[in-house]
Amino acid sequence: MKKILVIDDERNVRMLIEKFLEDYEVDSLVSAEEALKKILENNTKYDLIITDLKLPGKSGLELIRELRKNVYNCPILVVSAYVKPEILSEMFKYENVDFLSKPFTKDELQTKVKELLEEEKESFDKSLRIANKYLETGDLNKAEKMIKQMFAIAPSSPIPHYLMYELLKKRGNATLAEKHLKAAKALDEVENNEKDK
Repeated sequence: MKKILVIDDERNVRMLIEKFLEDYEVDSLVSAEEALKKILENNTKYDLIITDLKLPGKSGLELIRELRKNVYNCPILVVSAYVKPEILSEMFKYENVDFLSKPFTKDELQTKVKELLEEEKESFDKSLRIANKYLETGDLNKAEKMIKQMFAIAPSSPIPHYLMYELLKKRGNATLAEKHLKAAKALDEVENNEKDK
């Protein structure tokens, strides 16, 4: 099940979003600071983040800046009532960020969430295709760049580890290659266990 983090200081908004997104696993927090602690310090992974712009302490925009600075690339949906054009243009400088204005309907929210989650899968698949192509042609530096993008998009997927194993083998770094192969197999096992549940 996809995990979504909702950050809004208004309790009724958090509850409404949770109600609208009952098909997902939803965590909700009040501030950007709490979110950064959960994500960066406790290493919690989310498939999507939904945040207000006006928050106590750091703003939603500062949250986006911090996350992207730390190469946390999951999609972010900004849900806000008042947004100045300059803030919107600043927001859209970052990849994988979308906007929905308050008030919103259940359909509007669900459509945005679906689009962002599908886009994420598409960019992972696209990086996978390109990385494979570079591995075949022997352009290892470009392949490595694509594999790193895949790690950023889906940190718990075994696929980037398998690709990194292939890449390091080609570079003659057998020790590190072996570590990636072990990690891939371990993540594969976790994935299979999840599916069996």
